[in-house]
Amino acid sequence: MKNSNRLDYSSLAEVLGQRGLIDPGRLKIALQASQKTSVSFPEMLVSENLIGDWELSRLVCEIFGLPFLPIDFYAPSPTALEGLDHNFLRQYALVPLSRHGQILTVCMPALVPAEVLGQLAASTDLHVMPVVGTVNSNNRWLAENLAAQIDASPEEGAASTWSNVFDEADAAVLLDLNVESELPQEPST
Repeated sequence: MKNSNRLDYSSLAEVLGQRGLIDPGRLKIALQASQKTSVSFPEMLVSENLIGDWELSRLVCEIFGLPFLPIDFYAPSPTALEGLDHNFLRQYALVPLSRHGQILTVCMPALVPAEVLGQLAASTDLHVMPVVGTVNSNNRWLAENLAAQIDASPEEGAASTWSNVFDEADAAVLLDLNVESELPQEPST
């Protein structure tokens, strides 16, 4: 029996809180953080160990009446990727599983909002059929199969530039230390 809940993070957070599975305060913080960052709500829940990856996926299936078909059980077809925006897939951790005519089956990382699925459908002129997968398996598959093919978006470029500041600072300190150790030392008196 299909549930009439709309595919969105707020509905998921509400049910998780009502069932007492996650502290409502922590849910609220995770939901707000996911809205302000590029980390999805399900990924935030799993990475912060608020709920297990498989448990979250099981609950999404139950709450929203969706089938569970992680990529560990059904290997994605290489032809399913044809013509799709790889940056979009990576951004939302969506894994295209198969195409049958105008129907594209995509594996969600537990859940993505209905608007995201609508954007994918509109940009491809395909009917998108979502299935529930897991956060970790989707991320792993995308890293293994799309990492080399993705161009950094301006936001990703800015984030990587920001994170590189620390690496560059560490390198500069080490370089200074090496230069100082190579300089002739004055005899101590």
